[in-house]
Amino acid sequence: MIAIWWVIVVVALGVWWTVWRLVRYPGGWAYAFHEEHREARKALEDARGAVRELRNTALRETWQARTAVRRAERAHRRRVQRAESELERLRDPHRGALVEQLGAITLHEHAVLISDDAVPLAGVRVRFELARSTHVSYVYITRPDGREHMECYEGEEFPEGAVRRFSVRIQNAAVTENRLQERRAGDIRTLEAELREARKATEPIQAAQDRLDKTRARHKDSLELSRARAALDDARDAWRDLTGRRPL
Repeated sequence: MIAIWWVIVVVALGVWWTVWRLVRYPGGWAYAFHEEHREARKALEDARGAVRELRNTALRETWQARTAVRRAERAHRRRVQRAESELERLRDPHRGALVEQLGAITLHEHAVLISDDAVPLAGVRVRFELARSTHVSYVYITRPDGREHMECYEGEEFPEGAVRRFSVRIQNAAVTENRLQERRAGDIRTLEAELREARKATEPIQAAQDRLDKTRARHKDSLELSRARAALDDARDAWRDLTGRRPL
């Protein structure tokens, strides 16, 4: 069974090749296959090959120039996106890593979370108070806009020392964040300038686009290709004079 299929495949390929050759060299069996007309077929094929080679060269060089444009555009986008991403990270550092949690207050690297409300640490002030008669500790967190939050810690569950240490840790984290914010402001100004420069740095793209335009124009107005096409037309005319059929 496999042998039969192979025979069918070989026969089909042979039929396809025969039809292709008759179409490529029209006029009849003798003109397509006989040795007598081999030189005529070669002249036609050489003319076709010259045009094909020049067209392939034009396509290849145009593709290379277009690829260079896309590569320059990608490099420009990456540069801009890196600057934008870094700028976004500095402008909005988010909460940062978890540092410590005590009751409803959670301290993160760049923010303090009160229940579900995240307050940036920069500008935050913290005050600790102890109601000795009831053994209750109070932590007051003042936001940068002046609003204040009070959190109550029962002494049996939250010892005074632990609450004091936690409030001091929040205050120290706020001081550290204030310093970071000052340094971050300078970094933001630097990155904003870099981003403006990156967005304006389109010279490589324009240079690549100019090369692409010149490549297209050179191949569009190619005298060599025009001569090759004229030679192919002459070869087709010669074949028509020989066979009465003009090939494609």
